[in-house]
Amino acid sequence: MLQKWKTINRAFPVIFSGLSDEEQIRLFNTGTVKTLAENEVLFKKGMPDKNIYWVLNGTLRVASRNTHGPGSRFKAGELVGETSLLGRAGRNCTVIAEEASAVFCLSRAAFDTLDHQTRTAIVKFLHDAVFARLEFFREQNESARLRETALIKYVEKFRKPLEKYEQSEIITNIVSNIPRLPLHITHLIELLASDRPSAKEVAALAKQDPSLVVDILKTINSPRFHLPKEITDVSYAITYLGFNEVYQIAISRGLMKLIPDSNEFKEVYLHSLFLSYVGAELCQSYDKDLSALLSTIGLLHDIGKTVAMLLRKQNPKWSLFIEMLDPSKLGAMLLKQWNIPNSICQTIEFQAYPAFCHPAGIPSDQKINIALLYVAHVACDQLNKGPANPFEHPYLHDYLRLLKLDHAGIDHVVDEYILPGLMAKSQFLPELLRKFILVARNSGRRN
Repeated sequence: MLQKWKTINRAFPVIFSGLSDEEQIRLFNTGTVKTLAENEVLFKKGMPDKNIYWVLNGTLRVASRNTHGPGSRFKAGELVGETSLLGRAGRNCTVIAEEASAVFCLSRAAFDTLDHQTRTAIVKFLHDAVFARLEFFREQNESARLRETALIKYVEKFRKPLEKYEQSEIITNIVSNIPRLPLHITHLIELLASDRPSAKEVAALAKQDPSLVVDILKTINSPRFHLPKEITDVSYAITYLGFNEVYQIAISRGLMKLIPDSNEFKEVYLHSLFLSYVGAELCQSYDKDLSALLSTIGLLHDIGKTVAMLLRKQNPKWSLFIEMLDPSKLGAMLLKQWNIPNSICQTIEFQAYPAFCHPAGIPSDQKINIALLYVAHVACDQLNKGPANPFEHPYLHDYLRLLKLDHAGIDHVVDEYILPGLMAKSQFLPELLRKFILVARNSGRRN
């Protein structure tokens, strides 16, 4: 044992240099040495482990959920779990060996057998280690705050010209030449953004467009709903379908008149349609009264992108200039020209801000709608592409907190709130979305 002590003595923490050789050897003999192979787990998150660990050699790291970057590392002479003697219920992370390593383990029971001087030395070391780590995190936090401020200012500098879009004759001419939505659809959206409309009011507006009435009746009498008899009363149809479905039918009709019949445009439209359903389900866990509004915002959120695509198609020589235009600002300008309520226009104008800006920094009073649209977008991408990349969504937790969903996290929001709602309604969804939901269910997204 003495030879083994001499072999690792250089790696034993210098904190114990105040102890005599005999006391250090006694301490070493009281604990145990654990060797770890590469990628072997020292302890797992939630594990009721009250040991203190000193790294004797090698390197350990915190297993991070973020696969795009490493967690904290512990090297020779450093502590792992310096607060475990305080009786935590369980470990708050998982620690694994990054390479073949050895650690010295001291349990609470072993600690209690040591003499007073050695226990005092260990407690002092734990105390100093905790404060050193707190100071390290304070410095890291301050550094991150300074970088965040600099990056936001950098982004804002490039977004500053957006304020001058309305002053540009070229851009205003582009927007003014886009065909308007039918007036009754604009009135429907206005009705939606004000007070909760009645089925009678919606039916009165819908009847202004016979083709829209046909679409509503076609929808309710389609195999999607399996009704025992044919429905011919549009007021009843609107009540049965619900406002969300009626708005989606109405706005979809208006948008389809604007876009060419090509795969490129249909892809953008289908994304918007999917987002509108995801957003409506998200509102069920936040504020049900916002479902129809967010569904409408979802359908309209990429209108600027559609306009830019249309302009590039019509004016290929202007492609470079058109690609430099901000689609969110372009869409908001177009919607304002159509007399769409400002709450919707602002939500769409500032929809890109959550990617680089804390909610407090958004220059709009529509923070809730913007947060709902952003979280719905992340959920939509997660359903389509897999887990969200935290580097692409550094403020996601802040927007979930704004919506009082930070206790859940985006995975829980998708799996427990959004996907079950979509699955429950899958037989009533448009065919392409219904197929997607079936794929998501069969792929084991839900257990």
